[in-house]
Amino acid sequence: MILHFVRHGESLANDADSSRRPRPADWDALSERGWEQARGLGRRLEDRGIEVIVASTMRRAQETAEGINEVLGVPVETDPDLHELRQSDAFYASGGDFGDTATLNWMPDAPRDFAEPGAESFDDMLGRVVRVRERMEARAGHERILLVSHYGFIHFFLGHALFGDAFGPQHLIPLWYAAHANTGITVFERRNRRMDGIDFDGWHLTTWNDQSHL
Repeated sequence: MILHFVRHGESLANDADSSRRPRPADWDALSERGWEQARGLGRRLEDRGIEVIVASTMRRAQETAEGINEVLGVPVETDPDLHELRQSDAFYASGGDFGDTATLNWMPDAPRDFAEPGAESFDDMLGRVVRVRERMEARAGHERILLVSHYGFIHFFLGHALFGDAFGPQHLIPLWYAAHANTGITVFERRNRRMDGIDFDGWHLTTWNDQSHL
């Protein structure tokens, strides 16, 4: 099975954060550049045989799916589990001056089931990743699927693919060094291969953050 993941297009929050401006009230909407990225991504994916788009509930992901689908014209579904890693109440109340409120400041050294008020724990996030993976595996062989998700979700999927049951909070900081651009394409393939006398049965990362369309 082949899964195409894409990160959403540039949001108004991304634009504000990059220039160190306060986030606007509609921070989760795509910027004009984000809409252009989404449509460009649709053109890039025209020859991939995508049959269905599954997007997170967040506005920036839904709008990205809409922009892609202006080109592809395929069914669009929504999966709440594709939501971005939920930050704390203090993070969202900071207005963009996050300080030490962001998840990466406390999660790597915290127990797996701990979460700051309003946030989700490592195990909560991992549970969502596992549920998405299992649902996609149940559809194996029937559809070529494009998943529109978020930076944190894609990195958690990568961590679980690489480390399996050993994946833990201690891996997060190293994983975050693997950058991912808005509308970057990442491809995972579920297969078995044998190399050096070892069977590698599971999810394989075949493409990371392909941004040649940008």
